[in-house]
Amino acid sequence: MRRFIFSRLFDFVTLACALLLICGCAPKLPRSVPLDPEEQQDAAALLTAFVQQDRPTALDADLRLQWDILGSKGGVGAIVQWQRPAFLRFSATDPLGRPFLTAVSDGSTFTMVDNRVGRIYKGTTNSEFWHSHVPAAIHPEDVLPLLGGFLIVTDAAKYQAFGAPDLLGFWYVGQDPRSSVAHHVLIDRQTGTMLRHLLVEDERSVLVDVVYSAYGKLGQAGYAWPREVRITGKALTGTLTLWTEMIYSHDQLPWSAFHLSPPPHFVIEQVR
Repeated sequence: MRRFIFSRLFDFVTLACALLLICGCAPKLPRSVPLDPEEQQDAAALLTAFVQQDRPTALDADLRLQWDILGSKGGVGAIVQWQRPAFLRFSATDPLGRPFLTAVSDGSTFTMVDNRVGRIYKGTTNSEFWHSHVPAAIHPEDVLPLLGGFLIVTDAAKYQAFGAPDLLGFWYVGQDPRSSVAHHVLIDRQTGTMLRHLLVEDERSVLVDVVYSAYGKLGQAGYAWPREVRITGKALTGTLTLWTEMIYSHDQLPWSAFHLSPPPHFVIEQVR
């Protein structure tokens, strides 16, 4: 388990919040039960309808992040921009809305700029530096599905359905073809929204546990979006909560949104 000194944590905790960083203790898998043939049909129909829902391919939003990690509690405003296939821009902002830490990625490489110390960090998303903060189970293209409460593995045939004994929904378990991680997804049978998403390794180790609540239509496009996302799991040492305060657009973003031009006097550090 990695331990960061407070100053190091403060520098990178906001990026950690957006991308589910650090290592921690694993919660237990929730209980599920087999379904009878009629329930299997209901579960299949619910999943099919969920998969067929129109989903955004881009996001421009303001978030509020709060964390209780390694004994450190705090919060920060953030601007998140994401676009398929895996373009990401994340800016942590001060109380006046000014970015003090910004990171961009094209899915393969990243650049992080810390305006407070005049330093630039560059590397790849396969690097040890990246994976020391971002679990390997979280791929760059997974950010929007994890924030918005929709499927990462979108082929309904890849899932096996189970009952949720204490909830009005169905559990769906599907293997991620990119890794050894399985996705355990709970969908509400009444609202058709995702209530929970677990990334599970070795059939029992919960790397990430995401709980969704307070769905509403926040953007002009009318997509149902969870206002509150609470994240725990082995990939964290505490609890991270994200509130979506405003969605400005789901329109495609310009190339410039995902590229930075920091001042030339900033120090560049190539990380591995």
